[in-house]
Amino acid sequence: MRHLRFIIVSMIFTGLVLGLVPKGWAVEEGQLLKKDGRWEYMASEDPGLKYLLLKNIISQDEYDKGLRVLETKERVSKPNFTIDVNNGLNIRVGSKFLLKMRLLTQVRYTYSTYNEAWGTVGDSRNPEILGGQVEFRGIRNQSDSSTFTIPQAQLQFMGHAFDPDLRYNFSIQLNQNAFNQEGGSGRASLVDAYIGSWHVPFATIQVGQQKVWFNRALISSTATSSFADNLLVQRTFAANLINSRDIGIVVLSDEEKYKFNYAFGIWGGVGPNLTNEGTSVSQALPNNASLPTSQQRTFNYDTRFRNGEMMYTARLLYKFSGNPGYGQGDILNSRVPQVAIGAGYAYNPAQNYLSSIRSDIVSRTYRQGITGSNNGRLLGGGIYDFQTYEVDLIAKYQGWSLQSEGYYRHQRVRNTDDGSIPFTPATAVVLGPPVDLGQAWGWYVQVGKYIIPRKLELAVRYGVLDPSTKQKDDLTKEFGAALSYSFDGTYNNRLIVDYSHLTLGSGGRAPDRFPFESLPGFGQDLIENRINVQYQFYF
Repeated sequence: MRHLRFIIVSMIFTGLVLGLVPKGWAVEEGQLLKKDGRWEYMASEDPGLKYLLLKNIISQDEYDKGLRVLETKERVSKPNFTIDVNNGLNIRVGSKFLLKMRLLTQVRYTYSTYNEAWGTVGDSRNPEILGGQVEFRGIRNQSDSSTFTIPQAQLQFMGHAFDPDLRYNFSIQLNQNAFNQEGGSGRASLVDAYIGSWHVPFATIQVGQQKVWFNRALISSTATSSFADNLLVQRTFAANLINSRDIGIVVLSDEEKYKFNYAFGIWGGVGPNLTNEGTSVSQALPNNASLPTSQQRTFNYDTRFRNGEMMYTARLLYKFSGNPGYGQGDILNSRVPQVAIGAGYAYNPAQNYLSSIRSDIVSRTYRQGITGSNNGRLLGGGIYDFQTYEVDLIAKYQGWSLQSEGYYRHQRVRNTDDGSIPFTPATAVVLGPPVDLGQAWGWYVQVGKYIIPRKLELAVRYGVLDPSTKQKDDLTKEFGAALSYSFDGTYNNRLIVDYSHLTLGSGGRAPDRFPFESLPGFGQDLIENRINVQYQFYF
């Protein structure tokens, strides 16, 4: 019997190959398929249904309906989706849906020492911004500090839906801030929320809250940095002066496909999770003086103006060789030189930086974002029109990497007041003569070398910042050295140890901060030596 079965199967197989067996019979009865290196006979019909049909117990229509039911059950029992782990958890359904889930966690220990000037005059140019009428608080450090923080804790959902070229990115963060005056540290907040159409590679479109394509250092993910922190000069020259992200629309080319690339964007200009409507000015009523003193701050207006003006950005990139991307360091140990240059321009008009301690108080969240990016000395100066320029260079080859940027910002004061009515006239008095900050400029250079390819990198960097060209004793100079070790040859599982020597000029006049300028030692250099030890887990 075994030999007879072998002969029958052999005859069928020979007939199929030579075309001697009718195709209809092959489809009805099944087919021979090669599986795991062996040919197997796979029935294409249910034998029970076939028997009932041949015995005339069911009709052809009933047979067809039953076959469709069985096919449906088979599809349900064998769903068309896959789950795998590759730089995150990936769930795919056919070719039209992909969900990639990633988790980024950074745990950091920081030890800082401060010179004597930090404990006496301190930093009054970039103050902490708090609530109420006591707004400007200079920062003094009278002892060394030792802290544990979670600077990054982010959950990301990204992929495509309906179409491989219709992409989405949604991510939230629960980062811890260095200062937690209002209990916001560690709370969930939106990082990215945008949809992108990549149907036309040379003109892709992304709409929503996302990174602003302007400053190379801020386009680059913090997960790919050779250091635990960005330099002060890198954060200061964000396009919106607040954050690397904003809400808007950008049209850009696919940098994976072209040597010459561009990105043009229109944005709200006030950073993430905020709109121009949120930068209102508090104003007293016209009849405020006739009210009882205890009620003069009870009744007021939140006045919104110049909210129709938006931020515009443009970035150009040319790749001379290869595709260096935006990650720092040559972790891929490139065999071919990777070289590119870029240039960016940002125009951010009508930014309301009016007095932080007077009656025309602007949104606190907005002001805190400004100080958080090291631009606090601009507060109180008026309503600005900012134009920021940047040029950058990146090169990678055989474990070596070079990255550099130069910045210049034109800081035009459009108005020094908004014509508001102060709650109490005495609070509208600004001490000291008017202040002209001038413009701002800065640059940095960073060099790295993988001593052990894809594992151990040594990097050094140096940056300079002049926040106000018409003032003195306010230069910022920062030197850093870092040693990073990748446990798996990627950015996903890394340990970073870095050292920074930061010299911050405590001088330079700033709007509405005249009382600090008469303190003994004003203008001295504030020196901090900082060591970070950071472990990064990026799944």
